[in-house]
Amino acid sequence: MTSRRAFTLVEVLVATSVLTLMVLMITALLDSASLTVLASGHHLAADDQAREVFDRMQVDFARMLKRNDVYFSFTKDPVAGNYNDQLTFNTETPGYFPNGTSSANESNSSLVSYQIPVSTQLPSTAPGQAMANNLCRLCQGNLWTNISFTPTVTPTYTISNAHLLSNSIFRMETAFLYRTSNTQLQITATPPSPGSGFQNLEAIIVALGILDSDSQKIVPASSYPTLVNALADYTGSQTIVLNPGSPPSTTPVPATIDPIISTWKTEINTSTFATTAGIPAAAARQVRVYQRIIYLQ
Repeated sequence: MTSRRAFTLVEVLVATSVLTLMVLMITALLDSASLTVLASGHHLAADDQAREVFDRMQVDFARMLKRNDVYFSFTKDPVAGNYNDQLTFNTETPGYFPNGTSSANESNSSLVSYQIPVSTQLPSTAPGQAMANNLCRLCQGNLWTNISFTPTVTPTYTISNAHLLSNSIFRMETAFLYRTSNTQLQITATPPSPGSGFQNLEAIIVALGILDSDSQKIVPASSYPTLVNALADYTGSQTIVLNPGSPPSTTPVPATIDPIISTWKTEINTSTFATTAGIPAAAARQVRVYQRIIYLQ
């Protein structure tokens, strides 16, 4: 008779253990790859949202009525608990009219406002609250009789009539670039005052903070004031000397203008940012910040 030798119990256990270990290692690799792909997708989505918003702003700013006798407001939102900036101005962009406005009186002028409202500024019913803590854009059509040539008179509008521009942008901060001489520019947090200063304003520097919609699901609404405040307001001042050579430089190198984004990057890269912002660490790791210089001249 032929002798047949089977696997011993020890050999079966060893083989099973090795197979289990290999499966666990492969699963861990797949999980890691999945998380990397997901994070990369969120990053690319944030890049796209920032680019689209900056491009929309650039179009509106290019059409802005840059007159010292026309209303504009570049300020902190006056509502308590809202630390975001708001940009409100008149443009040559056609806009929507309130119900009941006669189309025969339409003009090609609109009041445009970029704001990140808080819940108290919006209706308690949908879709109002869906706009809270997200970047909104109002484009309200003007009748020519609506445009006041007294710059201190605030037009009648409500941000609840705006539309949601981005459901990921929770933070907006601005700085202002002035030309103080032929060879010198000044960056400051001080906006031009209605009635003066517009002619020297070269550019508005806009910085955005973005948190993807998946990460927002684990951030309670009550945490947004702390999160917004964790990305500091710009309060500094910076002088830029242009090249006086021949021909003289008329615009600065963008890399030399960094009033907001460097501070924000330092803040989000600290080990304590999640605690400071009052949000889960998983969400804090997904915060992205962007900045663009939007020239007006």
